[in-house]
Order: sequence, then C-alpha cells, then structure tokens
Amino acid sequence: MKWCILKNEFDDNHKNWMIACEKYGQNYDVVDLTKSNWLEEISKFDYIGFLTCPSGRESLYKQLYDERIYVINKVMKKFCYPNYDEIVIHENKKFLYYWLKANKLPHPKTYVFYDKEEALSFANEVALPIVGKFNIGASGKGVKIFRDRKSLIKYIESAFIKGLRQDWGPNMRMGNWIFRLKKIFKNPSRIKNRIEVYKRVYNEIQKGFVILQKYIPHDFEWRVVCIGESYFGYKKKKIGDKCSGGKGYIYDVPTETLLNFVKDICTKYLFNTMAFDLFEDGNGVYLINEMQTIFGHVKDHICEKNGKPGRLVFASGKWKFEEGMFNSNLSYDLRMEDAIRLTKK
Repeated sequence: MKWCILKNEFDDNHKNWMIACEKYGQNYDVVDLTKSNWLEEISKFDYIGFLTCPSGRESLYKQLYDERIYVINKVMKKFCYPNYDEIVIHENKKFLYYWLKANKLPHPKTYVFYDKEEALSFANEVALPIVGKFNIGASGKGVKIFRDRKSLIKYIESAFIKGLRQDWGPNMRMGNWIFRLKKIFKNPSRIKNRIEVYKRVYNEIQKGFVILQKYIPHDFEWRVVCIGESYFGYKKKKIGDKCSGGKGYIYDVPTETLLNFVKDICTKYLFNTMAFDLFEDGNGVYLINEMQTIFGHVKDHICEKNGKPGRLVFASGKWKFEEGMFNSNLSYDLRMEDAIRLTKK
C-alpha cells in the first residue's frame, strides 16, 4: 500500500510530503497533476489516498488543480488530504467571500464587481479607506489600501482596461532582507527558483473584475491553525498598513472563544488542515479575513505559551496546552500523521 503525492505546476510542496512519508515509513509515488496523462497515472495503483499540493500562484493552474481534485475527490470518491472542499477556497478570494456569506460566517464586508460602471459608481460613494485585493496571491502582495478616491478610481479603471499586476520581487516587509538575499545567492538553484517565482507573479494579470473590502482598523491579525486534532495560534503584527507577508510574530494563546469558533467551523465543514486569518471588530466578534489550507511559516513553531512551543488540544470538554515541537517540516509531518489517522478509521 502506498500514497500518491499530487505535484503542482511549480512549487516544491510535494517535497515536504515526500519528507513526511519517509519519516513515517510510508511508501509513495509522485504524479504531476498538470500533465495530460494525470488520470491514467493516478489509476495505475489502488492508493491509500492522495496528498495534495494546491496551486496558489497562477489562476490558470489554480483552476486546473481544482478541477482535477474535484474529479479525484468528489467523482472517484478517493481520499484527498487536503480535500476538495479545503482546496477550492484556497487562494480564491472571490469564492471565499461567496462561501463565507452563503454560510453566514462573519467577515469584513466585501464587494466583487464585474461591471465597470457599477464599480465606479460604488467608488464615488463608499467611505474610505477601502481595500483592493487580488483574487490569487499570498504575502499581502496583491493588497492595496485606498485612502483617496482618485487612486481608487484609477485602480478600477486599470482593472477593466489593461488589468492589474501584483507587487513582485523580494518581499522587503519580511524583515532582515539582506540576510535572506545572501542565503539565496549561496544556492544557485534557489536564485533560479526565485526568479521564476517573480516572473510568474509578474505575468499574473487580473482583468475584468475588482475585489474591494471594507477596511478594518487593526494593530494585528490573528492566525489560528487547525491540523487534525491540533490547534495553534499567534498574532501577526502589522508592518506598515498590512499584517500579511511579514515576520512580525506575537506569540499569544488564542482565547477559548476564538478557538471554539475555529473548531466549530472545521468540524461542521470537515476541514482537516486550515489556517484562519481573523480581525477583531472591537465588539467581541471575530471576522474571517482569509483561509488557506496550505500555508508557510517562517519559524519552527506557530504556538507558544510562557516561552515554550506547543499546541492546543480539546479534550474532556476543555482546551489544554501541550508542550512540544509539532510544526516540523512546515507542519507537513503533522498533516501526514493526521492523514494516516483518518485513513485508518
């Protein structure tokens, strides 16, 4: 018996799955889901399940990955980790907004316009500041905060005429960028990889629609993570106007109210691995800003209490903090452990 790792078009997430499989003594194959013979390849063996690597850089491949995972998970009824329901909202801010609103989950008020005149009419009346977002893209590079109407109108005009591009190149907001550049230049393969990433981000044009979101004043953003029965949380410190894409970690254990909120969503919608980015509205309500089923973290742990790393678990009707290192291999080891647990039920 073995697993099938479904590689995407570019990123190296599949290598993290490979490391996790080897750690737990699991046999595996790697199949490139972007190739034309993907269906024949995944049908050659009766796999335990499929370890997925959802695409999150280019709309073209995001659509491809979503469609093919739908066939594997929903049509063929095969076990996928993450599953289709987790993947379809990953790096798709339009769909996430529709999903949150339809399920009556609290979130910053969001507007998606496919009609230029409707968008311009809105821009002339809406209270500022307001946030413009790219549908796909991480680290806050597709986020713009508009504090004057002229810039907002120009942004909308561009979206419907020539299209919008995200910021590209090194993310200076992540801090210690000189050290990071030295690290990259020591490894020629990493230089090539980063150039290819920047090229793909630059070539990703968003045209024909705009996503605008109410600005929520904040000094930080919560990130709460669920992986199986383990929960983690920390605050992302605001650097400049944004929390996303920075290295400003503030280790603070989420309240039980926040943990229960996230746990209830994961339980109801069968999410096994999901990160929630949330604002506090000042009235005790948590607003879901973004959700990602696969995410990076720059530190070796993503939860800490009294200076000690660990995780939060819900047992016997209450939350308990367990000390330990649970986020090795960018948390793929913990995902692998959970996938094994689920397939043995």
